[in-house]
Amino acid sequence: MALARMKATTIALDPEVDQLLTRAARERGVSRAEFIRQQLALVLEQYRRHPKPRSAGIIRSLSERGDERELFGGRR
Repeated sequence: MALARMKATTIALDPEVDQLLTRAARERGVSRAEFIRQQLALVLEQYRRHPKPRSAGIIRSLSERGDERELFGGRR
C-alpha cells in the first residue's frame, strides 16, 4: 500500500488486546499495522456498496415464466 495515500489513525488498546495483536500479527508474518488493515478490510466489506447484478435476461418477470408444472411433468 502506498503510505502517501493512507490516513493515519490512532487507537488505544488495553494491554491484553495489545499482546494478542502482537501475537496474531507475528503468527501471520505481517506488521501490527498491516494486520489491523487486513482485519478491518474483512469486517468493513459488509458496509461497501456493491452494484446490483444485472439480469441475464433469462427470466424477465415472474408473469413471463410460464407454468412450472411443465418442468416437473405435472408432479407438483
